[in-house]
Amino acid sequence: MSFRELIETCQSIALADRLIPSDEANWHYFCREYSKTFHTPLHEVLKMQPEFICTTMFSESFAKLDLEEQMDDITDIIGSLSDPEYDIKRERAYREEMRKIVEEENLRLESGEAVHPSLEKDKAIIAPPNESNEEFKEPPKSGGINMNLIRQLQNQDKEG
Repeated sequence: MSFRELIETCQSIALADRLIPSDEANWHYFCREYSKTFHTPLHEVLKMQPEFICTTMFSESFAKLDLEEQMDDITDIIGSLSDPEYDIKRERAYREEMRKIVEEENLRLESGEAVHPSLEKDKAIIAPPNESNEEFKEPPKSGGINMNLIRQLQNQDKEG
């Protein structure tokens, strides 16, 4: 094998390891990263216990995490460790949708809008009566319970 063929073969192997990493390729990556991070010769790192190297490298990367700012990333790590079918993209889309719903609901509550446009006309009837206005109101046509009417009927039963 010529030197050129050796170079081409090594490039092909390195590229294949990058595109479709095998367990061995991942192991060598961790070893190279450990060697660079902790200034240890690669041939010595390759003799170390794999669990020690991987744990040390993960500890190093997790130490850089801002726990409050990157809570979604941490949740995804925990989710993928506890459930092999955990889908990070689906979970992130779900969390984003829930945030939007909460924001929209908070805005709706602040503005006093009805839960649904069809209930807009019933808003005054459904709302609890204020102290100055305890008069009888018709129940909403779209359903619901008029507690004032029930109290009024109960009082009439007690009196009569």
